Amino acid sequence: MQDHYNKYGELFQVDQEHFEEFYALLNDTRLLKSDFFLKQGEKCKYLGFIKKGILRSFYINDQGREINFGFYFENEFFTDYESILCDSVSNMNIQALEHCEILLLGKDHLQALYEKEAYWQKFGRMMSEKIYLDAKKRIDDLLCLSPEDRYLNLLKKEPLLFQKIAQKHIASYLGVTEQSLSRIRSRIIN
Repeated sequence: MQDHYNKYGELFQVDQEHFEEFYALLNDTRLLKSDFFLKQGEKCKYLGFIKKGILRSFYINDQGREINFGFYFENEFFTDYESILCDSVSNMNIQALEHCEILLLGKDHLQALYEKEAYWQKFGRMMSEKIYLDAKKRIDDLLCLSPEDRYLNLLKKEPLLFQKIAQKHIASYLGVTEQSLSRIRSRIIN
């Protein structure tokens, strides 16, 4: 268990005293490329953590077009937190872009931890705050930054994204067409 703590303790933001209890609740799962963790219309029942691989979250708009909301990489948490909090069906899809190894914490286990002691309530609050801040940053970027600035920020934050993810997904995430993404890349290179 010490090896797992050394590898994941800090990433999970769980201290050594509580780690074993937390890790024992996780289910090790695999997704094949293109498998769905969550489909629109289902309730999200898990908080996930990526050991290996890449996932994307996306919506399908009224015209049937996929709109990418987020990408999740190794050592990151993912979920549809709104679905978990409200016990409602999800409006989003979460899909593997490559073979993934993930750890899942069931919603019921998470709730049981919250009720157990103040430590887990603090853990939940910190997780909620991170999810909120990530979503707020995403919305602020879409509302306040030019497509070129969104591209540059993404390139700085996740340079490997451009090598591992299809251009159509990146364009959708940035809120531009594939042709606009090509023009932005050309301007930056020149």
